[in-house]
Amino acid sequence: MTHKPSTILIVDDDKTVIEQLQNHFRRRNYEPIATANPAIVDQTLAAYEVHLILLDLRMDRLSGYDVLKNLRSRSIHTPVLIITAYYQDERAKLREFQITEQDVIEKPFRDFAKIEAKINIKLNKVIAPSEVGSDYEDEIYLNNKACVIIVDDELEITEILAETLRERAYEVKTFGDGRAALDYLKSGNGKCHIGIIDMAIPGLLGHKLIEEMLRIDPRIEVIPVSAKYEEEMRERLADVGFDPSKLVTKPFDLPTLVEQVKVLAVKAGVLGGGGVR
Repeated sequence: MTHKPSTILIVDDDKTVIEQLQNHFRRRNYEPIATANPAIVDQTLAAYEVHLILLDLRMDRLSGYDVLKNLRSRSIHTPVLIITAYYQDERAKLREFQITEQDVIEKPFRDFAKIEAKINIKLNKVIAPSEVGSDYEDEIYLNNKACVIIVDDELEITEILAETLRERAYEVKTFGDGRAALDYLKSGNGKCHIGIIDMAIPGLLGHKLIEEMLRIDPRIEVIPVSAKYEEEMRERLADVGFDPSKLVTKPFDLPTLVEQVKVLAVKAGVLGGGGVR
């Protein structure tokens, strides 16, 4: 039995650390996402269903303590593990946040088995080596011809999703407003097999963009997403003749969304050995 991947948010302004952790966790059947900007942790949690946060303490824009205070003031209970090279110096202050040695991963990372043990305690699960990954998942993306456009004005949040798809060899274009995305498609040079469209984008609202996209190419597969006003957004989709049941609400589960994109890409014939349109 293969566990559904847990989404881990890495918050660290050292991109080398981010890369090291993401590479390891992808191989271990987690879905790691990351930001070097601690100021967008709230936005990230609003967009993605995160099961665990790995949080550095000493960052330039905001400290890890600032992030912890903000999470607690907003009653956000996502489990947190601290990653730091200064645990001995920070021990007393961390204790004020009820954070003990069991909640800390010390840098530099030397023993990933111990790191995973702490992570799995937080997630209340264990992943056995025999359950990690699959040849199918590796092979299906080898000849990936799918192009995905993502339209959302939260650009740093959008980039997290874009990077997750690029890791699976999708070609990804991102746009901060609906008009720019439409201009791209109308240019004649723009291609799109799958569109992930936020319903509240500026320039051209999501339902109108979807209507225009499908006029240009009815074969485009569309995933509309929305953070609020779910019923209103479903009505808007119905008004332009789009199936409102396809609306995905934020925060969405990232592995589920990735699987949805994969299914649509296979359906479009641009993934998994089908013909390329």
